[in-house]
Amino acid sequence: MEKSRFEQFVGLTNRAAKAIQRIKSVKMKKYALSGAHTTCLCRLVEAGEDGLTQTRLIQLEGMDRAQISRVLGDLQRRGYVVPAQQEGRYKKRYLLTPAGRAAADEIQSIILSINRFVSEQIPQTDIDIFYRTLTAIADNLDRAAAEYC
Repeated sequence: MEKSRFEQFVGLTNRAAKAIQRIKSVKMKKYALSGAHTTCLCRLVEAGEDGLTQTRLIQLEGMDRAQISRVLGDLQRRGYVVPAQQEGRYKKRYLLTPAGRAAADEIQSIILSINRFVSEQIPQTDIDIFYRTLTAIADNLDRAAAEYC
């Protein structure tokens, strides 16, 4: 009989997600930011001067529209982001302010330090294979959800 690894996969991913949330919670206290705020700031840094639209952030983060709207509103009120244009609610691009860039740079430094810590004894080839495999699993799960749900 074929053995399912589904429960093991779910357990391991849940455990990893909880550890990441604990780390984000502790490390982001200084900024009074949640994990969602953190990931949006980091995505905006990666986007550079072009910024990102709310729709693109939704696609990248897998969050719903309401959560992204709240996060961007919070970041805007704190002076970390500004809208670049007023074309429409979801087409509007958001850019980092100098304060947002400084916070995001510090946050990325923390993330890189933690990343080095957790992967220091894993060969780079294994890490590359892991991310390719995890991406394939996530894509397949999306297809399965569309097929079975």
